[in-house]
Formats: sequence, structure tokens, C-alpha cells
Amino acid sequence: MVCHLQMRSCAPSELRFDPMVGDLQLDPTGFEDLPRSCIALVLCFLSPRDIAISACANRAFRGVSLSDVVWQAMLPKDYNEVLAKAKDGARAFDSKKQIFDYLCSKVLLQNHEFYWLSRSLGGVCRSQGAEALDVVWGSDDRYWDWLQRSGSSYDKSAYLKAVCWLHVKGSMECSLPVGKYTLSWRFALEQNEYGFTRRGGIWPLEFSMSVNDHETVKSFQTYLRDGQSSYEGEHSSDDEDRDEVDTDWKEFHVGDFSVEEGEKDSRIGRVKLQYSLVETRGGIYKSGLWLDGVVIMPKQKRSLSTFLW
Repeated sequence: MVCHLQMRSCAPSELRFDPMVGDLQLDPTGFEDLPRSCIALVLCFLSPRDIAISACANRAFRGVSLSDVVWQAMLPKDYNEVLAKAKDGARAFDSKKQIFDYLCSKVLLQNHEFYWLSRSLGGVCRSQGAEALDVVWGSDDRYWDWLQRSGSSYDKSAYLKAVCWLHVKGSMECSLPVGKYTLSWRFALEQNEYGFTRRGGIWPLEFSMSVNDHETVKSFQTYLRDGQSSYEGEHSSDDEDRDEVDTDWKEFHVGDFSVEEGEKDSRIGRVKLQYSLVETRGGIYKSGLWLDGVVIMPKQKRSLSTFLW
């Protein structure tokens, strides 16, 4: 009995039934016998880490692992638009792999924003620095300072010296691959902070977020000292997505949102976000808060090969 197994456009492998052992036997056909296009198709569905492992383990995989076909699948469809908006100007790339590595390194865009591909979360991340936010009294050095702090990707972060009227808001309109995302504020507190820990007379901060000009989709009150970091639970990420490990920066999860497809078959959608951090009712002075900005990350871990559409 002889049967044939066809792997799409790949070369067929012959299977034979051996009545002596009662089992199917595969002819000794190796990966080296497959067309490069078939091997590339297999690699397109692996993560970058698994591609590197496969290249080390198999000569056929190693020969295809750097091909543009493979790394094109790892790039979102709008990557050319991102490259055009990079603040460091036009760059020349010799391969799609070079483009992928560049986008993983955090690309500074206009308006104090960063864009990067996360190898650990498997998707597009964005952030917006404090200098792009609307900070009430932010230009008055009696209340706020703008300083560089270790662990930040930005030249300046906002440091709260003392205010009794805390009101910070911002907005971002951007393109993202279709999927679910989470938005967080990135902050740090000094040891001698005041006004951000639950105690008598201290009012909680109110966080809110709206999506695509709809009514507020998320609003709640909490104390920063008691809040939960975005890096706990399902929103956790590997250290590579932090600007620097072993610092006091934390990411405070505000809410989740979905991005729906814009143009048909593009798998890319545009989203408009508005967010705020407010406490104006208590009349108690607050101090010791560092604001670095907001961060957008994929809600769930996925393979970067999901960009293959």
C-alpha cells in the first residue's frame, strides 16, 4: 500500500505501510529537500526567538532565516509610515531583518512619542512623554520641574514640587494593528511624597480614559501607593519593555481598549485616546510625584507572526 502526502507547493513525501510492524514509515526525506519557499513559510509562523533556535539547529533553516520573506511577516503593514515619521530622519536598510531590529529598539517619533515592536509581548507598543501632556501649572517652576531622571527614555520628566490642584490630561491619535491593548500611566514616587497615600484627609486620584470621542469608557479613583502595577497579572511583560530595570518607575494600569480594522484587509486601525489624572477636590497639597507619560501595550501576548496577513 502506497499513499502520498502533499505539503501545499512543497515536494511530496512518500509514506509506506509495513505489514511486519503495522505502522507507517516515512522515507528519509529531510528539510534540506524542501524548496526554500516552503521553509520560509514555516519560519513565518515562528517567533523571532524560535527562528534563531531553528537556524542553529538546522542548516536548511539557517539558510532561509535571514530572508526578506520571513522578516516581512514580522513587520506591521504600516511600518513604512512609522519609518517616515522617525525623528532621526530617513535611514537606509539592507534587509527586512534590519528594519525589524530597528523597530524593536524604540523609535523616537515626533511629539515626544516612541514606537517599538515588543519581542516579549509580540506586538506594537507606543508611549507618549510627559512633555506632550497638558499639565495645569506645568510651566510655573514654583509647582513643577522638568528634569531628566534615570530609567526614562525621554530627555525630561515632570516632577511635582507642590500643588493642591492636580490636573494632567493628554491625547493620542495613532495607528495600531487590530487587537486589544492596555493603557497605563508611567510614574515614580519619592520616599517623602505627600498626598498619594491613603490617610486621613487625603482624597484619591481620579483616572479616566475615553476612546474615539465616545463617552468615558473607564473611570475610577485610587491612591497611587495602593494601586496595582501594569506589570502584574495578565498585563505583565518581560524586562525588555521597561526603559531600565531596578528603577522606581511603575506603570499604573488605567484601562483596556480594542482597535478595529480600518481599510478592508489592512489589519490596521486608527484609534483616538484621551486620558486624565485629576485630584482637585481635597485642597491638600501634593508633592513628590514624577510623571514620565503614558504607555500603550498589547493586552495579551501573541506571536509577532500575526502580522502575516
